[in-house]
Amino acid sequence: MSDATERMLRQLRLGLALVICAPVVVATIWMSGLVSVAADSDLVALAVAVLSGATVLALGIGLVLLIAAARTANAQALLGAVLSALGLFPLCCALLLPLALPSLGGPGHEIATFGVPALLVLLVVGALLALIGFTRALSNVQLPARREHGPTTSAQRARAGVTAFLCLLVLLAFGTYETLVLSPEQMAPDYTLAEIYAMLTPADRGYGIAMALIWLVFWVLAALLFFTLCLLRGRLAPPLNVLLTPRRVLIYALLLGSVIQFFQGWSGLSLGMSISDTVPPMVGGRSWQGQLLTVAGAAMFVAGVLVALAPGRARPLAPTTSAAPASRSA
Repeated sequence: MSDATERMLRQLRLGLALVICAPVVVATIWMSGLVSVAADSDLVALAVAVLSGATVLALGIGLVLLIAAARTANAQALLGAVLSALGLFPLCCALLLPLALPSLGGPGHEIATFGVPALLVLLVVGALLALIGFTRALSNVQLPARREHGPTTSAQRARAGVTAFLCLLVLLAFGTYETLVLSPEQMAPDYTLAEIYAMLTPADRGYGIAMALIWLVFWVLAALLFFTLCLLRGRLAPPLNVLLTPRRVLIYALLLGSVIQFFQGWSGLSLGMSISDTVPPMVGGRSWQGQLLTVAGAAMFVAGVLVALAPGRARPLAPTTSAAPASRSA
């Protein structure tokens, strides 16, 4: 593999990681309630402004890296990368720059709404062209594997699985506590938790609690399945040791945790709506711990993507020229 191709791969991996993470951060800022909290807290407003500016900068760097990699690949990949940048960057900037620079005025998402269809068309068409272009460019390239610290043993896989499983259980336990206790108390601070639940109708109370428990049971079972794969031995151990290296266990756990946290917010929607419709002062909202969990979920996704895609030290490729003579002599 030539130096130009290796440079293109590193630019592609890092650029793709940054571009994937940026929209997740954008969605988290708007969906977590941080914008409304920032209106009442100068410290939160400063944090949102710094995070928004950093996200715009990271997105710009990622798109520049993708365009640089596409220039090395071919014209089709370059056209796709440019079109994707023209679609994604203005949309994210319109959503985030008013938060990073409040002097710009009104909310950017209202401005971006009118251009969303055109921007999405540019993004989708560009992404498809870039995908086809990079696929053509890399079709005959033997990609180097990431350098590992020696082969993974079953004991290492089990230790990584135990650590990941315990962390996921803590996330599930606290998420359930936040849904059933902290958020109700946040929405009705003048009442005890027992009084809040007593004011709800049996149907609203039962359905709201059931949704939170369904979320808990489903993701506990998913975490148990992941944990079981990390513990299996016997004939399945060799392929699992390749599939579930400590680094990959970390990546899978971070991405699974981000998905768990995403659905945690939705699991409390029914209960929250019932409380806001029934219990004075009849307002919606979520506890600050829940908002922090939403940010943590996005952070886990970003960390997982960066660990998975960010270029690291590559393991050198084995020479391919010696294999052919050996096979012929055999």
